[in-house]
Amino acid sequence: MMELCQYHTNTTNTIEPEARTTSGYLDGWRSMYTMKDISSCIDKIQPVRYTESQDVFATLRCIAYSSGYCLGGTHWLIETSFFKKIAFLSTCSIQPNLHPLPFDPSLLSEADVVIVSGLGSTQVPFERSRTKVLAQIARTIQARHNVVLPSSSIGLVFDLIGDICHHFKMIGMEVGHEQHQTPIYVVSPIAERSLKYANICGEWMTSDRQDLLYLPQSPLVHGSLMKSGALTTYSHIDHNTAIREPCIVFSSDPVHLNKGPVSWFLKTWTSLNTCIVTNPDGPVHPPADCRMNFIYQPLDTRTRLEDMVSIFQMYWTKQEDRYLVIPSNQSCIDLFKDQVTELHVYEQGDIIGIELNRDWERVTISEKLAKTIVPLPLPHKKDGSVSLYAPIKGLLYLYNNHYELHPMTTNRYDDDLQEEHQDATQQ
Repeated sequence: MMELCQYHTNTTNTIEPEARTTSGYLDGWRSMYTMKDISSCIDKIQPVRYTESQDVFATLRCIAYSSGYCLGGTHWLIETSFFKKIAFLSTCSIQPNLHPLPFDPSLLSEADVVIVSGLGSTQVPFERSRTKVLAQIARTIQARHNVVLPSSSIGLVFDLIGDICHHFKMIGMEVGHEQHQTPIYVVSPIAERSLKYANICGEWMTSDRQDLLYLPQSPLVHGSLMKSGALTTYSHIDHNTAIREPCIVFSSDPVHLNKGPVSWFLKTWTSLNTCIVTNPDGPVHPPADCRMNFIYQPLDTRTRLEDMVSIFQMYWTKQEDRYLVIPSNQSCIDLFKDQVTELHVYEQGDIIGIELNRDWERVTISEKLAKTIVPLPLPHKKDGSVSLYAPIKGLLYLYNNHYELHPMTTNRYDDDLQEEHQDATQQ
């Protein structure tokens, strides 16, 4: 969001959100929000830890679980007041050896409804694509030319920087600030802030990286590279920016290559240099004014719909009344039909209704009524055990979707309650 605002601010024909136009033609980009709007929005966010429960108007209880996709990536388990559980799976990853905390499947165990979204679509396995990307980077650098990777300053870039360092060591090359080494640059308005902040988010990383928080070592490789000068961040790029070649550059925007610093590289560097698009949602073909060698090699860690079949078989232990909601994918629908009670397939914008059959409702007893409850003994059983019962009579109040039982307010109801207690005692 901050990057988008920064890109629009730098253009000469930006239209502010509150501005009005008198003609039907808008010459330029209309800004949807400002940096002030972003700050105001972030201030309203309530931080939540994994497996921490949050009540919403006493009607829903929301619990966050790790999705394994990125730092803070979350699936949500929503528990209703009538004891039904809805698991909402956002973008998920089960890819091993990445920095985020692994996917936590425990939210699926007793779920009545599972809603799936944010799936990957790339058919090429992640490991094979990563090997190709690393090999292409090494070949270009060995030829004394530059590599540009259109990338966000968060997410997979944290792992990719470490992978490049490891791959270079394997083939006798080095990443560093000295003349015989290859420097890395990250160009984005939020590059420095993002890279530094990521290294203090250890609680959202794998357990081995969490352990590094207690040692004088950065959990992510780029932390030590920044300290040594091997990795440099820039908020913007122009002909006066100090860049030592050959080098590796991570630059935004990863989806729209005509916006942000990456557009400068595509227009300035020649075809001897290589641009590798690794974002699955990035452009497959180069922009019209691109002068660089252009390669589309997506690195997609997102779980595919086909992978969800085995996940449900292993972790969705509830046997009856299972409802599954998945995005439209004709080739995979048949895989789920035998696993669930009802299968719902949605397109973008669809509204789907699921009847959860409310059998119970949660009701609490007010403190005042609780003080009037008198447990009464039942006849002794042959085994000598004693059982008690307590008749309760009150008025049911509904407020904010929360049911609460209060004492009767008239003398007639109080008399009835006393007579019932006396009769039960005599019996």
